[in-house]
Amino acid sequence: MSQELSSESGVTRAEEGDRSSIADAYHQAFGFAAQRSDSYIRQVGLENFRVLRVGGEFAAVMAAIETAHWIGGKPVRAVNIAHVAVNPAWRGSGVAGRFLDMVCSEAVSSGSALATLFASTRPVYRRSGFSLAGVELIYEAETSAMPRVRGTGFRRLPETEAMEAMKILHREQSVEEAGVLLRGQAHWASLLTGNPSVYSSTSSAAPGYVVIDTSDPDCLVVRDWVARNGDAAAHILTLLGTFSSVYPRVRWHGSPHDALVFAMPDKGWKLVHQEEWLARVLDPDLALQQRGYRSDGELGLELTTGEGITELLLTIRDGKGFCAPPADDRPKIRVSLSNFGTLLTGHRSAGFLARAGVLTGGPAAIRMCDTLFAGPAPWVGEHF
Repeated sequence: MSQELSSESGVTRAEEGDRSSIADAYHQAFGFAAQRSDSYIRQVGLENFRVLRVGGEFAAVMAAIETAHWIGGKPVRAVNIAHVAVNPAWRGSGVAGRFLDMVCSEAVSSGSALATLFASTRPVYRRSGFSLAGVELIYEAETSAMPRVRGTGFRRLPETEAMEAMKILHREQSVEEAGVLLRGQAHWASLLTGNPSVYSSTSSAAPGYVVIDTSDPDCLVVRDWVARNGDAAAHILTLLGTFSSVYPRVRWHGSPHDALVFAMPDKGWKLVHQEEWLARVLDPDLALQQRGYRSDGELGLELTTGEGITELLLTIRDGKGFCAPPADDRPKIRVSLSNFGTLLTGHRSAGFLARAGVLTGGPAAIRMCDTLFAGPAPWVGEHF
């Protein structure tokens, strides 16, 4: 089959006639019922699916959604890859890796610097050049343990009335984070499906919002939230605590440096889920120029692949990166392109990677690299 794959394979955007084949592939790969597949296709948009055919036969499918991740206060364009399903006849043939390469090549031509995903089976994606790039964290707390402040400072609003303020606050928060998605209309539509309750701050001194889902009788689910300062975090927790007579627990996505956890007492909360997402750097030059930086400096980069070495000189002025041909007298580090994603997002430092034996460079170069790529720990609030 591998010989057929190399000579007769082709990737296309999904069309109307592919719906049943996509649904069948997801049933066989993930156990999706027809209704769930139909709902997922509508949510993602048929145009965002890619289909691999071999010899005219439907061999595999994946979702490939153009987006961006905030890194260093700026969005880096990316493609989120999700739900890769290979038909049983093609499993074990190398089709998944080739399919990924084809979709990533298309993403590069569309201007994406990264490909990101959550992996159900990591070895396939690690062999395809993906590295751990950040985390998804879910916290849980007892509603009875919520702190109390005078008044919640929040009132319930129709989503149409609150939407503009929510978008502004989310963007302001994203600039200060790392890894989080640059949300488009589809992200917001998915977040607000099913008419959850939206609460917005009434105080300019405690700006924030919270989106609450009450559909689970055992647990109050926070679908989304922003607290721009400690007062806003305390007000959100107080609001959540008002549900304690109905819901014993509340659950939310948060960052490794989570503001709600920080505002909680020492007991009454726990981390209930942690999973890493992965990134593949598709265009190192573009990724380095799109991300932001907090320090100026110069650093030589040698990015190795099985085909050779790409050498770049990264120069940062006023928080913006520029790439040029290398200069021998600059501090220089060497790392494989497949491990570069974890450094680029800030998930792992140069010092850590050097100790792990996957990055080399002199002490001055490693210190410079740690300085230039420093920032908050990367995370996402959506599972894509």
